[in-house]
Amino acid sequence: MNKLRFFILIGAVLLVAGFSLLALGSLPLSAQDEPPDYTGASECADCHRDLARRHDDSLHALTLNDDEDAILADFDSGEDVRQVQFPGEDAPRAFTADDIAFTVGTGHYVQRYLYEVDNRDYRVLPAEWDVTTGAWRPLTLADSWEDPAYDWEQSCVGCHVTGFDLERERWEDDGVQCEACHGPGENHVDAARDAGRNPNDEELAEIRAAINPAVDPQTCGQCHSRGTSADGRPYPVGYYPGGSLADSFTLVTLDQTDHWWSTGHANQMNMQYNEWVSSAHARSLVDLVDAENADPSCLTCHSADSTYIARLTAAVEAGDREGAAPEPLTLETAQYGVSCSSCHFPHVENELAADLAQEPYALCTSCHTNTGYEDGIHHPSQEMWEGTPVVAEVAPEPGVHYLTEDGPSCTTCHAADVPVDAGQRVSHSLAPIMPGATITETALQDNCTACHAEVESPALMQELIDDIQANTQMRLDTARAAVSDETPAWVIDALDFVEGDGSLGIHNYAYSDALLDAAYEALGLYPPAGE
Repeated sequence: MNKLRFFILIGAVLLVAGFSLLALGSLPLSAQDEPPDYTGASECADCHRDLARRHDDSLHALTLNDDEDAILADFDSGEDVRQVQFPGEDAPRAFTADDIAFTVGTGHYVQRYLYEVDNRDYRVLPAEWDVTTGAWRPLTLADSWEDPAYDWEQSCVGCHVTGFDLERERWEDDGVQCEACHGPGENHVDAARDAGRNPNDEELAEIRAAINPAVDPQTCGQCHSRGTSADGRPYPVGYYPGGSLADSFTLVTLDQTDHWWSTGHANQMNMQYNEWVSSAHARSLVDLVDAENADPSCLTCHSADSTYIARLTAAVEAGDREGAAPEPLTLETAQYGVSCSSCHFPHVENELAADLAQEPYALCTSCHTNTGYEDGIHHPSQEMWEGTPVVAEVAPEPGVHYLTEDGPSCTTCHAADVPVDAGQRVSHSLAPIMPGATITETALQDNCTACHAEVESPALMQELIDDIQANTQMRLDTARAAVSDETPAWVIDALDFVEGDGSLGIHNYAYSDALLDAAYEALGLYPPAGE
């Protein structure tokens, strides 16, 4: 186990749990006498018609479905896998489509099915349909189908419905609907009704303050994570958007090694939040606030709520949103780092995979770039990757990866496709799988030799990476030590460029090498020709 990553994870979890939970103008439910009631998605759709229509087509809306047309499985196959001893029947048999009360899951990877044991008492059937392979496979959650692991209310319901009432074991809406993310809507609906058809700016502000905007990453983390509630359930009992997830849920951490590859990537599905909370994205706001030169303009890239505020402001300015624009964010009022809503649209708003806000390369380089930064060199990953000019004394040199048609990009390495217990999932740790790790973790495919098949072994590729990074760091340190008051400004810029890129030569070795060569020449670190 990597102890450093473990302590980083623990610190990040405590950090996220300790953030102010006053979510952009909405009152946290934990601060109210008791939570308001759920009103149901149909009530939301009465006013938010366009959002509701888009959401109806989303994967979230399909996490639980009683429409028989939603069943994707082929019941002409897999009879041996579908064997079940049903209550009250004399012998086991293969379950059929007629036995299915609900489909569970969007069908993006797999689809599972519920059987109604008694009136509104459901159990997960012990076989699932693998959508990616088009075949049945066993769903082995316990030794016996009667085990509580197959009990729907005990093990699954919290993340597949909206407004689950634990005492009554009933829920408001099938699927992940509006109030699963925005919280119970009673107060919001009442405020809107009281204001009438033409609310003024003050009434609009009151209406909006009565619902959670769902920018807090914990909102997504309530389901896109693994952990345990106080009563032992694998979903957070008693959590409402706007509250603290840590109050009702204990996340799986890196010391629980059965959930992780040794690389720090999750080896089970639904662990995006567990991975994210240990990443630099989760710490981005704290790192900014702690920086000596922190400025509110930096929030554009360091804070998810900044993105949200900017979107609302633009809508007001374009005439698409009534009322006053929200107050500009400050370093003191910002709450969240780079989180879920920084990269994903909460509602289906385009045709991009995973509901991304932009095409992946444009999304990453909207922040990992020096463009628009006027105080020197700052995080120029895009410029290094593409080989754009930085100093007049060194000719730009586009990276070989960047020039390769259909070659790798940011997500190739930093959003690795990792094997989990039910297929493959995109990791949210943002850490590449290094070649050296696959020597012992043979089930993993590293991000280098997947393309560089000419390299004899992962060990050799890791040795090359280590040599490049160690040499680049040594040359940077040597050059920095030689800098004086007489050193030309362009040399400082060249060194800042190589260091600020963060990859120590991996993003574009030829360009990094050329910049360091030029800096060495200017600093007199190379011996005169002929010596």
